[in-house]
Amino acid sequence: MSNHSVESDRKAHHRELIEDTVFNARRSGLIAYLLWTFLGGLGMHNFYLGRPRAGGLQMAGTLFVYCTYVSDDPWPLIGLVAGTVLGISLFIDLIRIPTYVVAYSERLRARLRNSVGDWGGA
Repeated sequence: MSNHSVESDRKAHHRELIEDTVFNARRSGLIAYLLWTFLGGLGMHNFYLGRPRAGGLQMAGTLFVYCTYVSDDPWPLIGLVAGTVLGISLFIDLIRIPTYVVAYSERLRARLRNSVGDWGGA
């Protein structure tokens, strides 16, 4: 076998490993929607889809809205505004979950390609 053939086989093997890993680690849209339905205010669907900043902001927003609702005037009005923003972000997530599922796989694929490249791969 020539060097070119060995190199070609190694790259093909790395591509197969990457695709198998991405396939096995993919996220389910159904589970993301269930998390959105039952724990959406806490941002759990975002954590599941590899979006920890968005999940953390939604969790903090929900805590803030709750704290403002149970306090004295004028905080409930501030909570109403924050709750409206939180509701809009949850509605946007509802529509974009399929996009986030695909983006999770693409980010994983890119990370794997970079790590394979680091050890002299494809």
